[in-house]
Amino acid sequence: MNGSGINVAGCAACTGDCCRRYKVGVTVADVRRVASGTALHPEEFITLLEDDTGFRLRPDGPAFDLYLVRRKETGGCVFLMEIASGKARCGVYAHRPLVCSNFPTTLERGAVAIRQDTVCGPDSWNLAAMELNTYRRDIERNRAAWSEHLRVVEAWNTAVDARRRERTPRELYDYLLDPTRTG
Repeated sequence: MNGSGINVAGCAACTGDCCRRYKVGVTVADVRRVASGTALHPEEFITLLEDDTGFRLRPDGPAFDLYLVRRKETGGCVFLMEIASGKARCGVYAHRPLVCSNFPTTLERGAVAIRQDTVCGPDSWNLAAMELNTYRRDIERNRAAWSEHLRVVEAWNTAVDARRRERTPRELYDYLLDPTRTG
């Protein structure tokens, strides 16, 4: 085990399946953290996918939310680094989205638990050896980040409606990077 309670033997053999199979939805806070930590503009790592509650680019238009780009050649997250045949690691580990740092945990009836839907299977993790207080703290931080995210979505959409003109993804990303833009 390492300091985060993760089964190191399992992680050492990791093929990055979770980074290849999941669509990773991110918050405004995640976008800011990754952009700040990597000096990349969100255009380089974010894609907009249609959903019910996200950002609109034109008044009364469809809503989009923020997801990490997936590489066409591997299907993996844009930050997944292929390090050896069949092995991969996160290239922005220190700046990764909160949902990634909380993986594979969730809160069930107030207790930290292993998600049942992990591609590596729930038995790949030893809950008893994990730092549950750290995971609980980070899950709560992620929930707070999503609350902030929804407030920023509302403020952006209100501004789009008031200006009555279509906005570009670049304008949205620049808005998200503005540190004064909190919900």
